[in-house]
Amino acid sequence: MSEARLPIRSYQRIFRPDRRVYQVDGRRLPVPGGVPLEWLVWAFASLVAILVLSERSIAVAVVLGACAAALGASSRGVPGAVLGAVGGFAGALVVGVLLGWVDWPLRLLLAPGVIATFAGQPSVDGRPAHRYVVSWVALRLRAARRSLDGPLGVDGGERVWAPRVWVAPDERSPVLHRGRVCGPAQLVFSQQVVVCQGRGRIVLRRAEGHWVRSGERLAEVIELAAGQVAEVRP
Repeated sequence: MSEARLPIRSYQRIFRPDRRVYQVDGRRLPVPGGVPLEWLVWAFASLVAILVLSERSIAVAVVLGACAAALGASSRGVPGAVLGAVGGFAGALVVGVLLGWVDWPLRLLLAPGVIATFAGQPSVDGRPAHRYVVSWVALRLRAARRSLDGPLGVDGGERVWAPRVWVAPDERSPVLHRGRVCGPAQLVFSQQVVVCQGRGRIVLRRAEGHWVRSGERLAEVIELAAGQVAEVRP
């Protein structure tokens, strides 16, 4: 035990300690700090995958194509399933051919070590690299995202948002505008207006500078029954 203090950036370092292999059969490994157990798992899994793909098996290509088709169908429907199946099948065969061209030391020793080292490195957001890659791929393959009744653009793309907005005066406007309202409704004006009966309708005019005649009245709130029509004439 040491009295020195070491800051812990995540509680996962306590509950999920980093397990390492320091020696095998009593012989210490020539690696400072030992070899992480996760690195060994990734190296072994990568070696198995390389051996399987190097065989260029049609059955393996069909299985990978079916998995890619299922992912494509879940996000893009039938076109995504077709593209996924073709891409997965052809990709497995192409990777197998490329691996066959590489010498065995690079294919069986260097490649698994590089893949294991990359998979064990933390990404920008703090997660392991393989989890970040899986999340990134799943985000790109899932169904199209929508916002405000429209699809979201791809990363880095530009989109011009030019909505059509209708602007109209309301009761807070200092100017009386022409209009027609059919009841039932309640009209509220910021200032008094002149109300008079027309031919089957109620006529509203500006009260400023208007001489109120017989049969006319001043009001700010007008109640319209069902079927009644009010016309505003500035």
